[in-house]
Amino acid sequence: MCGISGIYHYSRGLSALGGDNVVNADVLAGMAASMPHRGPDDSVCQVFGAAGFAFRRLSIIDLEGGRQPIPNEDESVWIEGNGEIYNYRELRSELESRGHRFRTHSDIETIVHGYDEWGLGVVDRLNGIFGFAIFDKRVGRVVLARDHLGVKPLYWFDDGKRLLWGSEMRTILSDATVPRQLDVDSLRLFLHFGYLPSPHTLVKNIKKLRPGHLLVADENGIDIRRYWDDVPETRTNADIDEAARDYTDLFTEAVERQMVSDVPVGCLLSGGVDSGMVLAAASKYSDQPIKTFTVGFEGDFAYDEADAAAETAALLGAEHHPITLDFQDFDGIFRETINYLEEPVLSQSTFAYQRMTQVVREHVKVVVTGQGADEPWAGYDRYLGEKYSQHARWLFGSTIAESLGERVPGLARFRRGTSALGIKDPVQRFAAIHQVFSPEDVNSLAGPELRSSGARAEDLIEYWQGPVSHLDELNQLLYVDTRLSLADDLLFYGDKLSMSNSVEARVPILDRELIDFVERLPSSFKLRRGNGKHVHKMAANRMLPESVVNRKKFGFATPVDQWFAKDLGDTFERVVLGDGSLCAAHLDRNAMLSLLNEHRSGRRNHRRHLTALLSLELAAENLFSTEGSSASPTTLTPPLNRISA
Repeated sequence: MCGISGIYHYSRGLSALGGDNVVNADVLAGMAASMPHRGPDDSVCQVFGAAGFAFRRLSIIDLEGGRQPIPNEDESVWIEGNGEIYNYRELRSELESRGHRFRTHSDIETIVHGYDEWGLGVVDRLNGIFGFAIFDKRVGRVVLARDHLGVKPLYWFDDGKRLLWGSEMRTILSDATVPRQLDVDSLRLFLHFGYLPSPHTLVKNIKKLRPGHLLVADENGIDIRRYWDDVPETRTNADIDEAARDYTDLFTEAVERQMVSDVPVGCLLSGGVDSGMVLAAASKYSDQPIKTFTVGFEGDFAYDEADAAAETAALLGAEHHPITLDFQDFDGIFRETINYLEEPVLSQSTFAYQRMTQVVREHVKVVVTGQGADEPWAGYDRYLGEKYSQHARWLFGSTIAESLGERVPGLARFRRGTSALGIKDPVQRFAAIHQVFSPEDVNSLAGPELRSSGARAEDLIEYWQGPVSHLDELNQLLYVDTRLSLADDLLFYGDKLSMSNSVEARVPILDRELIDFVERLPSSFKLRRGNGKHVHKMAANRMLPESVVNRKKFGFATPVDQWFAKDLGDTFERVVLGDGSLCAAHLDRNAMLSLLNEHRSGRRNHRRHLTALLSLELAAENLFSTEGSSASPTTLTPPLNRISA
């Protein structure tokens, strides 16, 4: 697990490879220096004429010998990689049988030899989480790749002559020649989704490589290809009991694969089923009690799951480490959190996740998590609405179905789900299900520049939905969400914030073999009798005590809605509505103030809208201020220390 970055002057082509170095070594050094948190164990810059790598290492496998970048046998191909390849031992054995000679025991080295053997097809043989760059000196080509589900981020910038890339945007922005301009289309998309869907970022011309995609740069320019384009075909004759048995076995094998490490592995634990299953499986492959970590909140907070997590840890013999937060912790951590994220998000869980991984790093370098079950297994309430949307239109008609949610104005999530029921087109309905600010809301908030943006959420959804449009509509939505909202929201902040504290977070529920199996199951195996994750929970019954499996789902929530009604509302006015803010420049101040006042009065819960706008403003400060995107922690000033949750 590491941080990668680099430069390739692809316009120079093969002619530059044998000549003088054209990469600025100082720029490379600046790229490496911008992300020390991703690799506190080592830093290497290496120039290959027209290309250069800037690498940071967090040592997990082959602690002594796994230094990067790593070449093939004749040093004609080099790689730098971030992540873990869980099937590297099998790949290494196959490659050695074909005559390849390895220098290290690193999992990343298998990719460079695999590229020699199979070319670009190597990515389809990998089971892991990764972002990597390969420089092929023989043909003057750089290849970038992001893992199948986008667990690891990878950014890139193209100015028409050279390609810059990095695990974080700050590596690219460390080059002072890269312009810092707001991408208005991305701003509009953020207001819709509450996160920035790949390939978009707030900075114009800096892109995120989509999950399951390759970027190839050579003297002909930049070419982006989708390499993971398998279309799942539903197993219509599957037996549900057999599926549960097979899934249990695959789940356990996935956790075993992802326990591979030369350092101890801990577990992030909630009070729910998913992380409990991961802990139960992981405990089988650890000689010592696994260290577990959970966040709770001070005060009377209805959704706190700390007690439930402690109970699960005790039942499974773990060494538990609870962490308790209050509003003062939020005040001190939130700005730091957005700084490390580099992008705005509306999730209120981010600062708690940041604080938790700060504690984790004092104990272990690697954790397994229960992230990723809800999207492939239909675990969220929105999937219930999608399952029965056709029935709602048949019973009530489109107009009535669409207006049901307005009868419960205080429940934003309910209102979003029911307002989408009447939409027949699946792409438009999926877009409506995910919207934070509706198109009408955005137009009422937007200034002239933003209002003229033609960016459409439907285009992002249709990109993923098109190849699976033959599936039933619930399985379509699960497929889209697993590659869009999961990758660019939950997994995005999971990686950025764990790595901000030099911790590797693994997601065994999203193991490639496991997802291949799940996506071929009928949607009735996922959502059944109004309950999501049906076969997943059947497997849980084989692994966990009944009291854990039947425990009420909490989710990873925080009391932010209460805080916005109090001192956090003052922060919002000062930061978001203040002179010189990006929000004040592009959005209507009175409309934003109305959202805050409605929330304070209790007439509507606008927590999501307010959090989105606050994080947007803080991200903009980092990206577009004269100081740039440093990683230094700061607090919201003046400090707010008058209340606790």
